[in-house]
Amino acid sequence: MRKKIFLALAVLWMGIIFYMSNQPANISTVQSDGVINILSGVPVLGNVMDVLILNGTASFVVRKSAHMLSYGLLSVLLFMSIYDNYKSINKTSIISLIITFLYACSDEFHQTFITGRSGEFRDVLVDSTGAIIFLLIIILITKFINKKKTIR
Repeated sequence: MRKKIFLALAVLWMGIIFYMSNQPANISTVQSDGVINILSGVPVLGNVMDVLILNGTASFVVRKSAHMLSYGLLSVLLFMSIYDNYKSINKTSIISLIITFLYACSDEFHQTFITGRSGEFRDVLVDSTGAIIFLLIIILITKFINKKKTIR
């Protein structure tokens, strides 16, 4: 049952990614600018955001961070929908990464049909980097939990 729930969440998350990448460039820019405004209001990040805004990299950082977070979360949801205690953690991670990579490729291809957007292979690399980082974290957590179970 747990695996089915995570699979449903992964498919739902893929739909959200599709919806977000289906937005024309001008709407996407407004969304990124909204995030920049919110982050600028956070006292701890205020000075950092001011510097990023001044040198014009704030939008780039926010967009690429969104890519990494979106596909990192997707990879974890896929991992959780595939993994069980009897399967290899490494094999599950590779399968999750491959599916995430292929979805990122299809998403970038999809964006070539959206007004003002383009498909960029570097975005696929950013997406895959986010997936790798998140998968490394879930691997460590899973190994830690499994180790605690064997100690008991």
